[in-house]
Amino acid sequence: MEETFADQSQDEVKAEVVDLRGGLVDTIEAEEAYITQGGANRIIASEVDLQQGGALVIHGDRIELNSGAAIIARGDEVLLDHSSSGAVIADDLEMKESRAGLSIARTVEMDNSSSVVLLAREVHGPVETVLDTRDALLAGLVAGIGIGLVLTVFRLLARRR
Repeated sequence: MEETFADQSQDEVKAEVVDLRGGLVDTIEAEEAYITQGGANRIIASEVDLQQGGALVIHGDRIELNSGAAIIARGDEVLLDHSSSGAVIADDLEMKESRAGLSIARTVEMDNSSSVVLLAREVHGPVETVLDTRDALLAGLVAGIGIGLVLTVFRLLARRR
């Protein structure tokens, strides 16, 4: 059963194969989801192919974003090609000309891509990160001290009242 949607809004779509072209959907649940110039809040599918579209959260076995964006992408195999993601969690991650805020993967293949924070067992290709391991630990330490000081000041001010 294949459902094709074009330039319309729907709350929830459940089907074996979903082909969304230019529309917006709240939730997609399918074995295969193909989205072209459209978007969804949540996509749950074995295979996701997002072309020039966006999604808030994607869960899938194989996720491919081409000129797309996702806030969170979680899958076994994730490919970002000229795409952006806030957070990517994958077993195998491949990034081509892409950007990510947080990348967590077992194996990462990077080609002219960057990630603010990259946590991986194995990385292939040149890596551009804003924070490496040492800087991430230092940033965490400084943030912890800063938050501790602010909370201490608020407690002292609360006692005076």
